[in-house]
Amino acid sequence: MRVSATVEQLLRLVDGIAPFELAEEWDNVGLLAGAPEAKVDTVLCALDLRMEVLEEAVRRGAQLIVTHHPILFRGRKNLRETDAEGRLLCALVRADIAMIAAHTNYDNASPGVNDALAEVLALSQVQALESGMRVGLPKQTDFGSFCEFAGRALGGPVRCYGDSGRTIRRVAVLGGAGEDYAGLAQSAGADVYLTGEMAYHKALDAVDNGLCVIEAGHAATEHPAISKLADALQNAADAVQYDIRVLQSKVDLFF
Repeated sequence: MRVSATVEQLLRLVDGIAPFELAEEWDNVGLLAGAPEAKVDTVLCALDLRMEVLEEAVRRGAQLIVTHHPILFRGRKNLRETDAEGRLLCALVRADIAMIAAHTNYDNASPGVNDALAEVLALSQVQALESGMRVGLPKQTDFGSFCEFAGRALGGPVRCYGDSGRTIRRVAVLGGAGEDYAGLAQSAGADVYLTGEMAYHKALDAVDNGLCVIEAGHAATEHPAISKLADALQNAADAVQYDIRVLQSKVDLFF
């Protein structure tokens, strides 16, 4: 017999998928808005809390939004509707919708953000490294072919640095802003490092050090993990017979 669930109970399920203790010290994760005791029958999972996502949650009858990226990332001294975040927060409160963020805890979880990215890129024999990075074997044998495949797999253009004809054997991936981790990828024996964001000169430095680089976009490299999060949360809720449905946001602001 299925039973109703509260925000607090769903927070515990999210913690089971992406333990909050794995979050970096500077991060802002967990229940960021809403009443823990509020009843929930519909959850919407999204990469970011945007006004369009909040409006979608209202349309689809969700009482809880679970995102990857947090709100209130920097301290506020007021709650005024004179800036984008202030307007969003006020609209969230008026809609009586709670919000949970699973950010670096989901990056560092296993399975987590970068397992989803490795899966989309069809990497095999995937191994976990520190900082959530994953390294695995590509199906393609040259850098140019892998770049073309990565663009198709991630649904958008990618920026590639390196010799297109170079033979590749190992690919390291780190979704989001991973420009400072090229050295980790190289020390793991990767020929290619794919991440969401990398400054031009840092990419050139990595190439000079013998590493091919693909900058594939912050959202594009993390978006595959949202469907995995929604599925995992639905499965966890079903396992304890909570009467809820977990939806994935259809809002796509990045193209």
